[in-house]
Amino acid sequence: MKLGIDIDGTIKHTHRAAIKVYNEELNMDVKEDEVTTFYLDEPYGLTSEEGKKMWRKLEAKIYQIGVPLEHAPEALQQLVEEGHEIYYITARPGFRRIREITEQWLKKHNFPFNGDNLFMSSQDKGKIASKIGIDLFFEDDPEHIDNLLARGIPTVIVDTSYNRQYSDEIPRIKDWLEGIKYVHQFDQMLKSTNQF
Repeated sequence: MKLGIDIDGTIKHTHRAAIKVYNEELNMDVKEDEVTTFYLDEPYGLTSEEGKKMWRKLEAKIYQIGVPLEHAPEALQQLVEEGHEIYYITARPGFRRIREITEQWLKKHNFPFNGDNLFMSSQDKGKIASKIGIDLFFEDDPEHIDNLLARGIPTVIVDTSYNRQYSDEIPRIKDWLEGIKYVHQFDQMLKSTNQF
């Protein structure tokens, strides 16, 4: 199967890294469990415009630091060993510096990255997933979840505080060990469907 994998919030603790960097920059002490929104504007008292400027200023540093979600590198390596293909599809801007940082981070943390399976500046993930032929997508951002579902891409929600409004009918994982299990289940379902 072809698996579409978002990066921030899906395989990387980006919110945690961003909160650390924002706290240092703004000399504040916002705690991770106090942030229940995708964007950091509200917790830091920023307007939408101020928030965009702050993110652009700090994003390289945010993307450089931070750790993978628990079991994410091992899980994706196992899935590749089982014959699945991994495609990282991220809305991160495709600027050369941001791409270099992203590639270095994937390599540093031993994610299956071959140089050709990273798609950046993906504002319309559903369109890109359709073009690649993604069978199953893992995502945390409600805006992208909505886009993927609207395009009929089977999507698994990676659980966070800002995406719990979805019905239980949409599959959800809390860690990547659950992710492996869901890929296996979905693969079996596809195979049994294709037998008819």
